[in-house]
Amino acid sequence: MTGNDTRFEYQTLGLKPAFIGGITDDALQTALNAAGREDWELAQILYAQNPDLGMRLVFKRAR
Repeated sequence: MTGNDTRFEYQTLGLKPAFIGGITDDALQTALNAAGREDWELAQILYAQNPDLGMRLVFKRAR
């Protein structure tokens, strides 16, 4: 395997909370469905220390 060969490629997507409240279930569902239609698989959800910064979704798919 050479240095440029990888089995997966990754994509990150940031979700910001609404002005009042957190990230809605609808916003999360919409992001997951959109990524799934493009063959991305959810690999991890990262939460910020500060809830006002939202969350970052990490997706992966085979090359």
